[in-house]
Amino acid sequence: MAELHTLTKLPRIGWIMAGVPEPESVSDHCFETAIIAYILAQQLDEPVDMGKVLAMALFHEVGEVRLTDLPRRSSPYVKEFKREAETQASRDILHGVAENVLPLLQEMHELKTVEARLVEAAEELQIITAAMYYAKENRGDISEYRRDAAKYDALGIEPARAVADVVKKRLGEYLGDRPYWELGYSRNATLPDTE
Repeated sequence: MAELHTLTKLPRIGWIMAGVPEPESVSDHCFETAIIAYILAQQLDEPVDMGKVLAMALFHEVGEVRLTDLPRRSSPYVKEFKREAETQASRDILHGVAENVLPLLQEMHELKTVEARLVEAAEELQIITAAMYYAKENRGDISEYRRDAAKYDALGIEPARAVADVVKKRLGEYLGDRPYWELGYSRNATLPDTE
């Protein structure tokens, strides 16, 4: 529990990179994901195991206790080994304490069950919703999150799609015609020859 408490202090790095002062913590993100998943589940016509949903949502970032939060920009460089590293960190952190969560995290990554798709849709919805709130409050340059809102995938969870459409519209209104300035960010840069 003491180690997991670190998530209450660990800020979401993407928001820092966007210039958001005092951004949400990883635990804030997990809590809001759980709230969103719970609300969305109430709108579905099919049965949902809420215990699984809430456990997935609350623990989905547990590996970040040891690996920290990495921004989406890091994905092209670390995606291959990030999931395995997070899985191993989660095993070590939850060993002897809450090991029954580990299969749920694996289930979430596989996206084969309604619970997994629901939590994943809620997590991504939490991110674009937080972007909308930050844009409304004029906290940082949130313009890059317009792309995240545009490519949002509800994974077949239609209530999530409906909310995302509203978020995308509001985010656009709050950002106005402000473009995303990709100053200094290139994935095609080459290193100079050192020989």
